[in-house]
Amino acid sequence: MKKMIAAAILLGLLSSSSMADCKTLMSQYNAPDTSTSLMRKLKRWVKRGVKRGKIPESDKQVLLDCLIDRAADNPNRATVAGQ
Repeated sequence: MKKMIAAAILLGLLSSSSMADCKTLMSQYNAPDTSTSLMRKLKRWVKRGVKRGKIPESDKQVLLDCLIDRAADNPNRATVAGQ
């Protein structure tokens, strides 16, 4: 039981720290405005950035998740709208 509680706390800390990293990553790579961009456009933007060497593979998935969470056509957008 203690291991499960510790795992839940660790998961919570990691998820909150990744949301803080979202703004940093988005500004670092000059990401497009997510309030007017569609998920498909954001995926293409990240793919091109990785292909051109502007975005390292290590940041690819975190940045993509951040952008898609805030995309204009994401039906789950209300979950991150308060941030």
